[in-house]
Amino acid sequence: MSDKAHKSNALKNESIDHFFKASVQDLTPTESHRDVSVLFMPAQHDGLPADCFGSVLSMAELSRAERFKAIADKVRFLQRRAFRRFCGAIALGIARPLSQVDFTATKKGRPYLSELPRTWFSFSSCDHGYLAAWSSSSAVGVDIEYSEQSVSPVEMANYHFAPNESDAVRKAADRERRKLFLRLWTLKEAGLKSIGEGVSYGLDAFQFETTPGVRVSFAPKQYGGPINFNARLMKIAGCCAALVIRNRPQSRR
Repeated sequence: MSDKAHKSNALKNESIDHFFKASVQDLTPTESHRDVSVLFMPAQHDGLPADCFGSVLSMAELSRAERFKAIADKVRFLQRRAFRRFCGAIALGIARPLSQVDFTATKKGRPYLSELPRTWFSFSSCDHGYLAAWSSSSAVGVDIEYSEQSVSPVEMANYHFAPNESDAVRKAADRERRKLFLRLWTLKEAGLKSIGEGVSYGLDAFQFETTPGVRVSFAPKQYGGPINFNARLMKIAGCCAALVIRNRPQSRR
């Protein structure tokens, strides 16, 4: 690489770093600040050009970006992938080009850094922004959903949720039904991510109560059951978002 190209990439890397630092929101729970980090980055449609974010991504990521037909979808993909590297750099705690903060994934899709095998990462995104959490001592899961998206709460709850949860959605007041459904959905997805699984594992693997406060009422026994999990909803304008933290043995990654 020529000196000119090297300087250009260094400037782009610095611009991306400033871009995220200027807008990122720290949502780390006060009681968990020593163990867990949670950051939210609002999606932005202006600011840095798309090729700037692309400069820190891999060829495989750039190839995936080209599959998006809508420009806005492509830009969001590039932004959230660059944001993932930004979070990885923070976790590493050392200054380096974001292009060198390269995540790998487990067979089930959980991202991790080979340099930090004990650190558990979780990422989620929607049209409004990107959510990230990581911890070196606990297993974490996050999920974020646009709160005004078109869904059929009762029908989907009946199909995906446990009977008591689908019953709660059905009985909720009209204006609260979608909100309750999305709260439960995000909690369940976050719960699955905290055990390294996806939706295909089954959303009924976790059950939650949301009143008077959020509580895990059912969780897989092989991961310690409900007592081994802590869940919370996060306040993000226009979104429903959840964080689930799982205690894990020191010997398990």
